[in-house]
Amino acid sequence: MQKIYFIPGTMCTAALWSSMHAVAHNYTPIYIDTTAATSFDEINAIIDSTLTEPSIIVGFSMGGFAAMYFAVKHPGKVRKLIVVSATPFGLSERELSLRKSTLEFLEKHPYKGISQQRIAQFIHPSQIGNTPLIALIKKMDKDLGKEILIRQLKATSSRTDISEALKKSTVPILFVLAAQDSLVNPAPVKQLYPKIPKARYMLLKGSGHMIPLEKPEVLTTIIERFSEAL
Repeated sequence: MQKIYFIPGTMCTAALWSSMHAVAHNYTPIYIDTTAATSFDEINAIIDSTLTEPSIIVGFSMGGFAAMYFAVKHPGKVRKLIVVSATPFGLSERELSLRKSTLEFLEKHPYKGISQQRIAQFIHPSQIGNTPLIALIKKMDKDLGKEILIRQLKATSSRTDISEALKKSTVPILFVLAAQDSLVNPAPVKQLYPKIPKARYMLLKGSGHMIPLEKPEVLTTIIERFSEAL
């Protein structure tokens, strides 16, 4: 059974992938913990030290950008790449402004955990009443805590646009985005992917940003089919 490596997003633990792994049939999941990193180059070093051969990598949100950045820098170590809820363009001005204000607040106040309002931005409107899903998001946030939140926000907010580098990449890459993701606009990726030699694109309906939690069975099937394809 092949190994597939999973990189989480900001304030996400291995629990992000738990529902997916429970229904997986043809892969052994390996979780890559990047919470100690203070930059994308340090994340690269963590990924590089984990992989022992050209591998399949799945990255979600911030982890999706990290996976693309790694593939650009170390193409020989990536066999296939699945990028979920992420783009190679960096963060929007709105998201950067929110992160800046969050850091300023955290430096002066105690952290009480992710708010319901923020969670609502991450998920599809149909999931607002999904108590177990919301509880899991809160638990991941609580398990990591204020120190890691500050570290991750500082480490991953500066994202160089790597779209031009991807156009030169021969690594097979699959972008999986949600039509109703309020944080990531899928339209620029739809325009970009035909210009990347071995890229594919899938747009999911009925999901917000948290595709691994909102559509675990669908995403697992997508990953298994892409990993098996020639």
